Order: sequence, then C-alpha cells, then structure tokens
Amino acid sequence: MQAQRVSMNVQNRPAEAVFAELMKRSGKNFIYEAGVLKSLRVSVNATNQPLAKVLETMLAGTGVGYKIRGNNVLLFRQTPKQPKQPKVTLSGFVREEGTGEAIPGVTVTVFPSATRAATNVQGFYSVTVPAGDMSLTFSAAGYDSHHTEEMHLTQNRQIDVALPEDSQMLEEVTVIGSPNQTRAVQSAEIGSLSVSRSKILSTPVIFGESDVIKTLQLEPGVSAGVEGMAGMYVHGGGSDENLYMLDNIPLYQVNHFGGLFSAFNTEALRNVEFYKSSFPAKYDGRLSSYIDVNTKDGSMESHHGSVKIGLTSAAVNVDGPIWKGHTSYSVAVRRSWYDILTLPVCAIFNSMSTDEKVNFGYAFTDINAKINHRFSDRSRAYAMFYYGEDYLSVTDKYEATSSYKDYSTEKSHLRWGNIVASAGWNYVITPNLFGELTGAFTRYASRLMHSYDEGQEEDGVKVQQTFDKMVSKNYIHDWIAKLDFDWRPHPAHRVTFGAGYTRHSFLPSLTKRLLVNTDVVASAEEQAHSYGANEFNIYTGADWSPFAQLRINYGLHYSLFNIDGKTHQGLSPRASFRFKPAENWAIKGGYSRTVQYVHQLMQSSISLPTDQWVPVVGSQKPQTADKIALGGYYTLNNAYTFSAEAYYKWMHNLLEYADEYYLLPPDGEWSDKLTPGRGTSKGIDFKVSKDHGKITGHVAYSLLWADRQYADKNGGLPFPARYDNRHKINLLVNWKISDNWEISASWTGMSGNRITLPTQVWQDPWLAPWNYDMLLRVPENNYRLPFYHRMDVNFRRNTKHGYWDFSLYNAYCNLNTIAVVRDYGDYYLDPTTGDYTLQPVFKRLHLIPIIPSVSYTWLF
Repeated sequence: MQAQRVSMNVQNRPAEAVFAELMKRSGKNFIYEAGVLKSLRVSVNATNQPLAKVLETMLAGTGVGYKIRGNNVLLFRQTPKQPKQPKVTLSGFVREEGTGEAIPGVTVTVFPSATRAATNVQGFYSVTVPAGDMSLTFSAAGYDSHHTEEMHLTQNRQIDVALPEDSQMLEEVTVIGSPNQTRAVQSAEIGSLSVSRSKILSTPVIFGESDVIKTLQLEPGVSAGVEGMAGMYVHGGGSDENLYMLDNIPLYQVNHFGGLFSAFNTEALRNVEFYKSSFPAKYDGRLSSYIDVNTKDGSMESHHGSVKIGLTSAAVNVDGPIWKGHTSYSVAVRRSWYDILTLPVCAIFNSMSTDEKVNFGYAFTDINAKINHRFSDRSRAYAMFYYGEDYLSVTDKYEATSSYKDYSTEKSHLRWGNIVASAGWNYVITPNLFGELTGAFTRYASRLMHSYDEGQEEDGVKVQQTFDKMVSKNYIHDWIAKLDFDWRPHPAHRVTFGAGYTRHSFLPSLTKRLLVNTDVVASAEEQAHSYGANEFNIYTGADWSPFAQLRINYGLHYSLFNIDGKTHQGLSPRASFRFKPAENWAIKGGYSRTVQYVHQLMQSSISLPTDQWVPVVGSQKPQTADKIALGGYYTLNNAYTFSAEAYYKWMHNLLEYADEYYLLPPDGEWSDKLTPGRGTSKGIDFKVSKDHGKITGHVAYSLLWADRQYADKNGGLPFPARYDNRHKINLLVNWKISDNWEISASWTGMSGNRITLPTQVWQDPWLAPWNYDMLLRVPENNYRLPFYHRMDVNFRRNTKHGYWDFSLYNAYCNLNTIAVVRDYGDYYLDPTTGDYTLQPVFKRLHLIPIIPSVSYTWLF
C-alpha cells in the first residue's frame, strides 16, 4: 500500500487543502486531530512517486509525523526529541581506614539524584548517574560516614574511600541503618543475614570460645541439635544440607571435638554471609542454607595482632604489610590444650593403679594464612591457606604380676581434618563490570586405628597371644576452578553471572584388618570403591528495581554431575520480590529450588570422624528441595527491625540408613544400606532486633513442623524429624555500659529433640540362662525430650592493651536432658510367678552443667 504512486506539485500551500487533494488522488483516508495542520503550509514536487516518499518530503521539518495503516493515514504532532543527557559511572573500593580491609554492605549515595548502590564482598561499588555537579556519601554501621566535596564530572571516575571506625559508639547519634536493616526493607532477599566479627565476639558461648555457628544458632529457624554442639539444622533440614564456605571455597568438616567447637577461628574472620530462604543464583549444591565465611586480608598500612589465652585453647593472630600499600599478610593460629590438661589427670590415676595404665590425649589445631597484593587500583590477587586437624589418642594398658604375666593393651588413634588452598585474582574490567577468577583445592580426610593385644608372657616370651588391629580411612578431595562476574549496567539493575568446574574424588570407606592368634596370622581388606566425579555449574542472576516501590531478584543455576558414566542434571530457578507500600514497610515473597549431589552418612547425632561424604551413585537420584517463602518487615526510628517470615519446603530423594541395615553383610556396598525418601518442613520465624545504641540484641521466635518418609524405614510411614523443634525462643542482649565494661547474655528455650524410645519388649526365657528382653519395633522418633532451656552470660572488661572475658555457660545450671535410655532398677517380686525380677526403668541423661570460663586477649 505504501508503494502506491501519486503525482503532485504544490508550493507553500495550506496543508489542509493539500491533504484534501491528496486524499482524492490516492484514495486514502487522512485522519488527524483538529489543530495538527492549522497554519501549516507545505511544498512538494513529485511525479509518480510512492505515497510514503511524497509524505516524507512534504512533512520534513514541520513537526508532523505520519503512519500508514491499511487504507488510513494517521497524522500526528511529533514530540521534539530532547538531547540525551550524558552519564558518568562512579566506581571504586571502600576499605577500613588503617587496615585496608574491604567493607561489604556500605551504602553509597550520590546527590542530588539520591541514587544508591552497595559494596559487594570485596568492597567494590559501581553507580551510573547523570553528568554534572554531584557529591557522594559513604555510610556503614560501625563506621563514621564519609562525605565528598561537590565535584563537576563529565567522565567516569574511580573514587576509593577509607572509612574510620565509629568514634561515637556510645552516643545516641543519628542512625543510618545497619546492613541487616537495609536488607530487611530494601533488598528482595528473604532470610539473609550479615554477621560481623564484633557480633560473633560478643555472643556468650561455652568455654568462652567465640563461634560463628553458635552465633547463627540464635537466629530463628536454626536448631543447634545436641546441647553445646556446633550443629546447624536450618528449617527442618539435615546437618549435611548446609554449604559452609571459606572465602567462597567449600569446607566439608566444620567441627572440632565432636561438634563442641567449629573450625572457624574468629580471630581470622572478617564477616559472614548467611542465607536460609531465598538464595543468590551463585549458590547451589545444598538444600537448606549457605554460609560464606570471609577471612581478613591483612592491613596494608601497619602491623596489628592479638594473643588470646583461655582455659581450653590459645590463639594468635598477626597481620600487616609486606610491601606497604601493595602487599599484606594475615596469619591466625589456634590450638587447644586438652592434651596438656589431661596429663595430670592420667598421672594421678596411673599412680593409684599398679596393674592398669591409661593415657588420653586430644587436641585440635587451626591455621589460617592469607596474602593479598594490589597490582593497581583495579587489579588485586590473593592466596589463602587453611589447615584444621583433630587428634585423639587413647591407650589402656594392663599387666598382672604373676609367674605367667597376663597383659592386654588397647590403643585407639584418630586423625581427621581439612586442608584448603586457594588463589584468586579480581579485576575491575570496566567501571560497571567486576570479575574474579578463583582456583582451589579442598580436602577432608579421616583415619582411625584401633588395636587390641592380649595374652600371657613367661620370662619375657609370649606364650599366648591374640592381636586384633583395624585401620579405616575415608576422604573427599576437590579441585575447583570458577569465574564470577558482577555487572551493574544501571543503578537499578545489577547482574551476576559465572561458571565453575569441580573434580571430586571420593573414598567413602577403606578398612584393613589384621588378626593374630599365637601362630596363626590372617588379614582382610575391604573391597572399597573409590569414585571420581565431574561437576560443572553455570549461573546468572539479576537484581532489578523497575520503580522505587518494587525490587525483583531472579536467577537460574544449572549444574551437571557426571559419575561412573552417568550424568545427572540440575536446574535451579530462583525468584523473589520486595514491595514497599510505605517507606518503612516491606512485603517479600520468593521461590527457590536447590539440588544436592553429595551427602553425609552419620550414625550418631554428633559429628564423628567416621562420618562419610558420599556421592549419588547407581540408581540414586540427586536430592532436591523446593521452597516458597513470604515475609513482612518494618523498621522503627531507623533503630528497630521487625520481621515475620513464613515458609514451606518439600524435599525429594533424601537418603537415610534403612531399618536393620546392620544385618547386611559387612563387605557389601554402602549404598545398599540406604533407603530413599522425602520430607517436608513448614513454619514461621519472628524477630525483633536493635542494632544501634548502648543496648543491642534481638528477640526471636520460630514455629516449625518437619517430617520424613522413607521406603524402608518406619514401615514406610511418615514420622517427625529428629530436630522437629516445634517451638524455639532466643533472646540476645549486649549492653555497652562504658568504655571499660560490656555485658552480653543469651537465653534459649525450645521444644526437645525427637528420639526413638522402645516402649515394648518381648521376653523369651529360652534364649539364654537369663530372661533377655527383645525390643519390639515402635514408631520412629516417637518421644519428644523435655523442653530445653539455658542462659549464657559474658562480662567483658576492656583494658589499655586488651580485654578480659568472664563467661558462664548454662548460668542457672539447668541440667537439660539430651537422651533417655532403657535400664534396670531394683528387684521386685512378681506376684504372678513369685520370682524376683529386675524392674525396667527409663533414665534421663544430662550432659553439661554450669561451666565458668575466663580468657584474656592482648591487642597490639
């Protein structure tokens, strides 16, 4: 239709008359509002030209446009194009004054546009604004704000800032909001938390050993498991469903002393990022939560350090410049001295016994080291090393004094721990694009040796001997390469993307056994199966705010896991939103899916070196979890934050030991002992927190239901999960009385853990000379332990060169029940048989009474 040709020759004639004539010649309808052609005169000289060409010539420079729609031609007044205002990108790093440590979560505000951005984990920010006159404000909780002078910018500029620590911590000053308060109302994340080193240090814990995991246990929706242990069960999940990372590298064993302490040395930490409901697209591989622990880079300007001496351990931390302004180092070492403390105990026992000698020793060691180098304002590289090990040795030696000397020696030696080595390079590719390349190796391994030697000696010669020695080991090794990008094309739009590859090596269990009976020697070795697996990940995520009241976070994580010639795939979409009906209110909702390819086999409720990390093999499928969450948030006077978060999670392809798995042949495959299943959890978390002023802390309450169902467990029927802690209450208060004194206290109360309690037995007198009780099967986790509650208190006395900590764990000495066992009490007369029979009873087991502790930290 536009190719229809017309002829017309007019010079400076009224447009309305020209278009009336053109309507007759072309047969088109010309449609326009009154006034569009008023006072307009046009000229055109065209012979047999397309209609579109004629209109274009005639209307050029008149401010009137046209559109041809079938037999109609629409005429309209064009809006004059405004000249595009140039924009500039401001970027840089925000670091701590005096140390050069990166500060994450700093709010960067550009005036007069009031455009905001936040620094990432590396302290990097990027914000694009219209060119012209502007000034910047940098603000973060715990630091003095920094305001730049007004400047006129017409091109991109890198502005690096060093923030001094807050000089008015005790004053009621104008509050700018903490990173967690900003997350609560501004971000689209649900259930995320940033934990500073100072908060970890101020949380009272057992033996005064500050611990990031025990700090997180005070959050709603996080259960601790067994009393005093550094376990984590998030929103009804298992302990192996949490991904712990040290500088973005997975760590498989995070506990010392069976879980009494975590493997994270607080003296080496900078901050911790915790996610439990909505997850960034970057993270996958676990079902319940993600904990990224970032270590200190070390000061570029001067040397600093600390020495901490406590009742059970000591720690040393030193950091400073190697090449001032360019290269820094940070080294932290922690070691327990339980082995030293038990020496006099063993010596006293052995001096009181002539035949039996006992030796016991336990110690754990952590070493963190890091080197950081700045090539330029845009380029930085680092190398990090972590070594953590537990060692346990027990020897029980017996020698009887006679002509034939009877002897027996029992020895147990265990070693288990982690090694992590990583190196990375990050670079500001453009003012809007930040990239990081990482390579790493992480390893967890354990080794158990147990031997028993008994017999008789005559004149120093063994005339009879029985010797039994067993050695068992397991490990998992990972080689990792990853590339991550952070792109900020617009102040309201942030995009993250990247890819990674991991080469896994698994040895779930390898056991060797040696048996000697006088002159007969026999040995056996388990037919262990080691596995190699390749895992590939790629992800992209975006955070977008189309307008001030709405923010959307969405992403996709795709993974491949290849093992034994079989490839599993995982697609994990995530989406969440934040809507602000008012300035201090926020409503959030979200959905996330996670996939897990490795899991931990545990035979007890505490962390042991015999626990095995194993991959999905054979007919097993990857574990998956789908979770929906909804939350409401409110901030009051920029000091108090109120939140309520509800969630529902359903899990598939969970793995657990089947009923009576121990009856299977010991040389069988470990995978034959497991049964697949599914689970659900639902609940709601409430929290009120205060992050500023002399008194800070929070009150939290969580309501939880968690269930499991397995094909070959509990007869295939659903049952409550072990850590189905229906009600949980946490209170945490920190009071900075003065420059010299601080008090912190926490109280925890929760419904007891679930256990399986045998309530019925069958007596068969023909089994042996005694009446053995045969336990009858009962529903799984049929009994809930009594309500658990405990208060911990810590007093801190600041001195000129350090501080003292005086702590009370379980301050009012409530002996909580950790287990119930079936036993026998006194004899009673059975009236039906006339026989005396032992009375079966249940006994409660208690673990930890009140424990005082004291430590001193010297700062230099």
